[in-house]
Amino acid sequence: MTMENIFLKDFFSTLNKNYIEYCVLRNYETLPKTLNGSDLDILIASKSINSFYETLNLLLFKYQGKVVIKYGKLTPRICILIHFKNKFYGIQLDVHEGVLPYKTLNMFSVDSMLKRSNVHNDIFVANDNDANLVAFLKEILHNKKCKKKYFLLAKESWIKNDFYKKELLSIYPQNFIDNLNNLLLDTYDEDKIEKLAKKGQKVLTNGFSNKIKIFKLNLDKLYRFKKRPGVTVAMMGTDGAGKTTIINEILKPLNEAVHNAVYYEHMRPNLIPNIAQLFGKKKQIEPISNPHASKPSGVIGSLLRLFYYSFDYIVGFWFKIYPVMIKKSSIWIFDRYYYDYIIDPKRARISLPQWVIGSMNFFIPKPDLIICFGAEAEVIYKRKPEHSLDEVKNQVNKLKLFCENNSQAIWIDTGVSIDKSVEETLDTISTMMSKRYI
Repeated sequence: MTMENIFLKDFFSTLNKNYIEYCVLRNYETLPKTLNGSDLDILIASKSINSFYETLNLLLFKYQGKVVIKYGKLTPRICILIHFKNKFYGIQLDVHEGVLPYKTLNMFSVDSMLKRSNVHNDIFVANDNDANLVAFLKEILHNKKCKKKYFLLAKESWIKNDFYKKELLSIYPQNFIDNLNNLLLDTYDEDKIEKLAKKGQKVLTNGFSNKIKIFKLNLDKLYRFKKRPGVTVAMMGTDGAGKTTIINEILKPLNEAVHNAVYYEHMRPNLIPNIAQLFGKKKQIEPISNPHASKPSGVIGSLLRLFYYSFDYIVGFWFKIYPVMIKKSSIWIFDRYYYDYIIDPKRARISLPQWVIGSMNFFIPKPDLIICFGAEAEVIYKRKPEHSLDEVKNQVNKLKLFCENNSQAIWIDTGVSIDKSVEETLDTISTMMSKRYI
């Protein structure tokens, strides 16, 4: 039995035991065995919201879980990383707190959906017809369009259940229901869908009180500029320290926690190409076997390299990375970072005084966490003798000194087993992220 299966089975069993009124909205077919790479979209009755969060907190305590990301009103997105019996498991919850909203208003009756829910493997799940209609309304109201498959499923559900016409009158006016009926009895037409979507948006946002609620909702989104959901993690280490192996091992649980929103970048944001690519060379895909083989550039060339790549760190962060971090739950992992120019400038073919390289660091956006991987120089040299033992000792000592003098940096000893290093790395990342919500 996998960690995912253990947690999901206990999660739903505890909800049922505590008489929490809920239903899973979609992707329930493989539950409770697995979410099959999806997030968990769950609707909670208004009267059960407090009990739900109390239950969730107890389960997190039981499984040594941490909330690493949480944001949003009405339907908060909660990203969790669990560390139980030396195993890690990530899960993202989209919790609908008594509402199926467009902006701030219900697009569908919550009470009706909960009342008509079915039981699948001892889990309450949304009635397929309700789920089809909600998916269609959600698509058209948010995007003013929808894929044909959503339309066809909604059409089938609408035709089979005549009561929807009456039930939706508690939310929409009669003319909207008539237009919706005509649309779903006709063939798929993108123009008609867009026209209906605009009418629905107007209905659900009309009125002074609604506009005030929407204004408050937008203020909450603006708060993300100050407290963004996403984070950046820079991972430092000399060749042979185990950095690449550890990165590969941590990707799966982290991707589970943020629903496949882990982004990997080598060295920098990579908004602009390498200098070599500007001169027609192909992008390096395979690892460089001898990073010090090329001679450093002269003073002018080194300055150009430093300014060019510094430009990428600054502009790349604000135009490529930051917009994603304020928009959604995401983790950006950097394999090395600007600090590598200070510790090992030869790798970037930079030959400049340390104070020049260090002065540019003042303008570089700082990661939320810096993890420094290292071990005894002899151990690293035995793993990967790409540098001389003296050079390895020099880089390890420089990295240790950097780590000791940087409050955002954490040292992880990779001289132990890979499993132990991976466990410590994930625990370090989850601890840093969870502190934002304590």
